[in-house]
Amino acid sequence: MRAREVQLSADATRPEGQTLTGVAIRTRRPCISNDYLSDFGPESHVYPAVRDSGSKSGAALPLLKNGEAIGALVFLSGEFNTFSPEMMALLQRLTENVSFALANFDRADEKARADAQKERLSRMFAALSATNEAIMRAKSRTELYQLVCEAAATGGKFTSTTIALAQPGSDYLRIVAIAGPAADGASQVTLSTSEAHPEGRGACGRAFRSGKACIINDYFADTGTAAFHERARRDGTQSGASFPLIVSGEVVGVMIFVAIEKDTFTPEFAELLQRLADNLAFALESFDRADEKHKADERIEYLASHDSLTNLPNRETFNEMLRHAISAADRHRRQLAVLFIDLDRFKVINDSLGHDAGDMLLVAIAERLRGSLRASDVVARLGGDEFVVILEDTAERHDVERIAGELLVALSQPMQLSGHECHTTASIGIATYPTDGSDVQTLTKNADMAMYLAKEDGKNGFRFFSNEVRAQSIERLTMESALRRALERDQFSLEYQPKVDMASGQISGVEALLRWTHPELGKVSPGQFIPLAEEIGLIVPIGRWVLKEACAQNMAWQHRGLKAVTMAVNLSPRQFGDPNLLNDIDEALAASGMSPALLQLEVTESMVMRNVTRAVRVLDAIQHRGIRLAIDDFGTGYSSMSLMKQFPIDTIKIDRSFVRDLPDDSEDVAIAQAIISMGKALGMTIVAEGVETSEQQEFLRAHACDEMQGFLFSRPLPPRDLAELLKTSPVLTSPPLQPSLDDEAIGEAGSDLGRKRAVV
Repeated sequence: MRAREVQLSADATRPEGQTLTGVAIRTRRPCISNDYLSDFGPESHVYPAVRDSGSKSGAALPLLKNGEAIGALVFLSGEFNTFSPEMMALLQRLTENVSFALANFDRADEKARADAQKERLSRMFAALSATNEAIMRAKSRTELYQLVCEAAATGGKFTSTTIALAQPGSDYLRIVAIAGPAADGASQVTLSTSEAHPEGRGACGRAFRSGKACIINDYFADTGTAAFHERARRDGTQSGASFPLIVSGEVVGVMIFVAIEKDTFTPEFAELLQRLADNLAFALESFDRADEKHKADERIEYLASHDSLTNLPNRETFNEMLRHAISAADRHRRQLAVLFIDLDRFKVINDSLGHDAGDMLLVAIAERLRGSLRASDVVARLGGDEFVVILEDTAERHDVERIAGELLVALSQPMQLSGHECHTTASIGIATYPTDGSDVQTLTKNADMAMYLAKEDGKNGFRFFSNEVRAQSIERLTMESALRRALERDQFSLEYQPKVDMASGQISGVEALLRWTHPELGKVSPGQFIPLAEEIGLIVPIGRWVLKEACAQNMAWQHRGLKAVTMAVNLSPRQFGDPNLLNDIDEALAASGMSPALLQLEVTESMVMRNVTRAVRVLDAIQHRGIRLAIDDFGTGYSSMSLMKQFPIDTIKIDRSFVRDLPDDSEDVAIAQAIISMGKALGMTIVAEGVETSEQQEFLRAHACDEMQGFLFSRPLPPRDLAELLKTSPVLTSPPLQPSLDDEAIGEAGSDLGRKRAVV
């Protein structure tokens, strides 16, 4: 009998469990026999196998997971007394390594499942956003139903997504929209609201009757869905969920989601779908209100309460409509927005081309406003070139910003007036209820005030009202004006922070950091002026100056006999997208005479992910020049190694947020280890930013991080001080590199992998 044919058990009542293996598993301790046949005797279950194999001694060591035995490693020897204390210590270490590896596999499986769920949730968040967009844009219920179904089916990868509405006097629902791969088959299904019909006993009927979501994560295990099992088999359905559509407290229909995997509808996923269904119900309610408002508009038109030129509601009507809107918003605990719109060049056109042309312009503007907004939105003319808009069903700030931006685009299109092509723009002030006012007068006044601030900002823009906006606007204008003159007035300078080789402790490179000193503003924080320079386009010429200055300074150090070091320069998003970037790099290198091998350009993950195709092309061109490339702040954005492999990156910089709490924070430990391990596997150099303590340094050295940068070694220095540092060539003392963490530390770090804050 061969050893692999022997049956083993952990049950002490069974002969198969009265073995070394059974004892080891039950006691969770190693079990040894250095004279196997004598110790167990002929009556032992394994005696024939041991005898036939010629084994003289044996040992069984339990494999443990979370303190419980999940198996055992069994060793047999052809010699007596093989399993000495020294041998057992070695085998114990081997067994612990196997247990640790099995635990790692479990964690990997758990992470894969978590990643899959996270990916599905991410898609559903995108689908939720898409359905919100559909709700904002839909001009009709039919369009709304189909857009929402398509967005949900695509984002959630459902077999089908269905919207079905109740029919007056009928027990059956009417399918109004359906989407997904199995849409054709699902459209043939009959749905009922009554439990008296088999078609009403499934998730759909239950959700409609109870007014609550009905989740079925194992479709064929639910007897209530028997009427739909045949269709489910054809479509591959394994789970489903139905959510009631509740409008004004009444269930008017259901939204149904069907998936091909069991247990698809986790609590987190169901919560997102509930939010989607609630948003759809809110949109239906909005259409109901829009219908009621349309009837009211007809009555108001009859009363001649519209502007005679543009046929828009006049000031009095606007005030009344805003009063009603505020009352509805207060009743439903919702927000609304008032947009005050003033044309920027109306007086010029009116004075130059005459009043008839001015009237034509006002009529065209009114038509463009109406054409750019939903039927449920209110557009009015207050007089002159002033218009107002009420957005009743828009609660989120980013939605109001998007609508305001679309209005600016629509109003800025050229038009023909009296044989002339005219261009006009508008300034928009925005006030929201209830934040900026709770009555008609206050909201309108604050929107008007914000509109004037938008004009002060340069026109053709919009501003939200706030008590601080005027002060912020003045401060911003002051800084912008000073920033536009800073380059020509030689107010910029560079400081350099050393990067240190972890193995030798020597300076291996420096990073150029921009500084601005203004005679009145003093030293301005880079966090203030760099985003502003990026926004107004000044970052391109400033970045060009930084490149030239940094390369020239590096060569100046070399001419003084100092050792050559790598010069790292950050590229801004706008600079990276500038078509003249490669020329700027070539000119900086040519002017300074610096070797391209000494230049390292740092880009962020978000920059290269905006347009991957272009990024690959530009980065390849930079690499072909012999210039090194680094990803800065790694771990704070996409952090995808599969995406990073597309780019010719040779260096990854671990963001300081993951270094700050090393080695005490287990999550940061796990993230840092993962970044270093994967970066090393791709042959990349790993640099840690923000190293401030010797404990951080020791941890990074122990895990084979290549370089570090931070206050532990040096703050950013002006060129003269950095030259002195290069001249003295200090060595950063630290303990020797350790081959690896001990098992306990590895276990502690690994146990937190599932809770890390970044995905790498």
